[in-house]
Amino acid sequence: MTQTWLVPLDGSEISLRSVAWIVDNIATFKEPPHVHLLNVQPSLPGDIGRFVSADTIRDYHRDAGTAALKDGLALLAATGITAEQHILVGEAAPTITDFANKHGCTQILIGTRGHSGLTGTLLGSVAMRVAHLATVPVTLIR
Repeated sequence: MTQTWLVPLDGSEISLRSVAWIVDNIATFKEPPHVHLLNVQPSLPGDIGRFVSADTIRDYHRDAGTAALKDGLALLAATGITAEQHILVGEAAPTITDFANKHGCTQILIGTRGHSGLTGTLLGSVAMRVAHLATVPVTLIR
């Protein structure tokens, strides 16, 4: 059975570690996973619509999301994996876990800065919130 993996990317080097992990380990997989790359754009303040058109806001989110996914798509393509790309708007952690549930993802791979202990607790992170909210396994990649 083909695995369906969700890899959230925000365009940072840290988030790309998940894609790099897939690329580095592709030879060990019985068959390549079906990969969804997801970028979650933060919602803009509601009153911004008074100054900027809805089309402009949609274009902004699409362009920023496309830029955030570009490097991950390229890394996967170099290994022969074609990933589906998705750009959503909302709060990152719940949007990621909702996406995983709705698309039948069997795993979420997400990069993390690696803070632990008190620092990790105080700072929190999207990765830790995803791990808390997810109903599927979450692999944290440092």
